[in-house]
Amino acid sequence: SPTVMHLPAYLKAEAIPTVISPDHSGVVLLSLDSKLLRDYGLTQTSLYMARYPGDKVNDSTAINVSAVLLPDFKSLTNAQRASAPEIKLSETTLELGSFNDKEKINGQIDIYNNGKSNLNISSLQMFTSGLDVTLGKRTLAPGESTKLKVTAHREIKDDNRSPRVLMITNDPANGKVVIIIKVK
Repeated sequence: SPTVMHLPAYLKAEAIPTVISPDHSGVVLLSLDSKLLRDYGLTQTSLYMARYPGDKVNDSTAINVSAVLLPDFKSLTNAQRASAPEIKLSETTLELGSFNDKEKINGQIDIYNNGKSNLNISSLQMFTSGLDVTLGKRTLAPGESTKLKVTAHREIKDDNRSPRVLMITNDPANGKVVIIIKVK
């Protein structure tokens, strides 16, 4: 009887079939109810497959689930889109180089608002551990710029996911901006 344990309220799971005979397989359908997510941006959790309710949790049965909730820009009029903010980055891939014998390495990206209204960066998150980010300003008037400073710590090399930074903005064309961080 496949069971999904540690299921948060915003996820639903359905096992098909509900009982699996020996040497057979099944499917678990996961459904996300985005109305139950609290904030824009990245939400991550770990679920655990079990053979029956109350089975022991262990890393070999873990399923990592990530969801990114974005603002809804579908209802904007053409006039609102014409006067919207417009984010521009100096680069979307930041090459930090090698650690050599250093414990951390730094880099920065310039962020510009080329639009006609205030650009708001409502969320700034990392997909991986071992990164620190500092943003000069979260709200940029038209024509303004700020700096995003990124620091990678040596332990980032132990994380097998690719280092990335996620920004959620009110730019209808770029509500989600992903910056790839490369280290050697």
